[in-house]
Amino acid sequence: MTTLYPVQDVFTRGEISPRLHARASLDFYRAALSKCENFVTLPHGGIRKRGGSYFVGEVKNSAKKTRLIPFIFSADQAYALEFGDLYIRVYAYGARVGTVEVASPYLEADLFALAFVQSADQMWISHKDYPPKVLTRTAHTAWTLTGFQFMDGPYDPINATATTLTPSDTAHLTPDMTSNTTPSGTASTSSGTADAWKMFNRDKVEIITVDPSSAGYIRYRNAGGVHLVADAYWLTVEQQATNYANYFTAWEFQGSNNGTDWVTLDTRTGETGWSNSETRFYEFTNQVAYEYHQLSFTGGAAGSPSASTGAELAIHLAASNQTPFDLTASGAAGINDGTGFQTTDVGRSIRLLGSDGVWRWAKITAGPAPRSSRSSCTAMRCRTSAQSPAGGWVRSCPEDMSRVVPFMKNAWPSAGSFPSMPRPPATSTISRSARRTTTHLSSCKPAAARPTTYCGSPIPTARC
Repeated sequence: MTTLYPVQDVFTRGEISPRLHARASLDFYRAALSKCENFVTLPHGGIRKRGGSYFVGEVKNSAKKTRLIPFIFSADQAYALEFGDLYIRVYAYGARVGTVEVASPYLEADLFALAFVQSADQMWISHKDYPPKVLTRTAHTAWTLTGFQFMDGPYDPINATATTLTPSDTAHLTPDMTSNTTPSGTASTSSGTADAWKMFNRDKVEIITVDPSSAGYIRYRNAGGVHLVADAYWLTVEQQATNYANYFTAWEFQGSNNGTDWVTLDTRTGETGWSNSETRFYEFTNQVAYEYHQLSFTGGAAGSPSASTGAELAIHLAASNQTPFDLTASGAAGINDGTGFQTTDVGRSIRLLGSDGVWRWAKITAGPAPRSSRSSCTAMRCRTSAQSPAGGWVRSCPEDMSRVVPFMKNAWPSAGSFPSMPRPPATSTISRSARRTTTHLSSCKPAAARPTTYCGSPIPTARC
């Protein structure tokens, strides 16, 4: 019996997955191709041969494999990135971009296993054997490759051993005040009370009269004119809040560098229904350092004309401003299979459950000293973040992290375990959108063509 081949004059669906090659009942099947190689589908229904390519220049080392990856910012700004053994070069407009060459950690053998996603001026690159990287273009000839900073997690299972972790410091912007000017900095209120320091003394059961009216402020000035970045704060009301309702209900958290001109960093209204000695947490986005920070309230005393009281104001110092502090383990059990902290832990996150029952996380900034005894691997240095791991935020004062019982360490300790995005097909030539030419570099070989298989009515194959 003679085989019949139906006429197909439309190809707008382009190349479809082999899993659809037998789905002849689908409408788009009759406008699809099983293979579309070196052709571009047109919205009018036809196809045309792709743009040509020409030799631009030899790669850095033609004896080694290289890979071209597109970096397209817009129709007018498109680049071809030459990924080679431990380097990245940049091409645009038919020529290499100056002498731009970015050092990279990727070996020749791993180039075609790289996965990448690009948006605007940045490209995120992943591989199972390398920490994720970010390639950034800041100018036509300015390119940098940096490590991707994970905010938090993912983590190994919760430590089930008896090992505990104890921090040597907290993430307070203010010290534990003992007077309005000691040990450092200056605490003050709108009423001028000599007890302003008690709002920064880590005591959450006192009753501090901040102002005799329903409006005022509680302020702290850093010592020595130092500017610090705050990104969150905790507010605790007095222990008789339900009886007198003299707590704040509306306020602005502000920063200043002269004590006169204030920038509002966070605004809250309708903060009612406090329970006795309740602590609430508030976060905001800020990267600007200030010498002064204050809580300026207009809804004190629950909106009544009586005195406005509180117990504690704790200000969180942004991790970028923190001095790394020691986190000491009671033993090595449950840490890296019983070997304790290692230098390879630097850069990892650790999730901590404080004695107050609240989870926090910290970034390890330095590992243990060279091992001379087993105990030398039970301490590390880190910075804490205001953010809690599950997308929420810490909801108690940072001083409550006095002893960490359960903890989880970041799950990417070594090669072979880093996250990797789904890998796009390896390409050797890059068709630049809205450009006249396609850059082709020597020593970049085309990917092998996939076999075309199908059953049922045949699907056309377009090759050039």
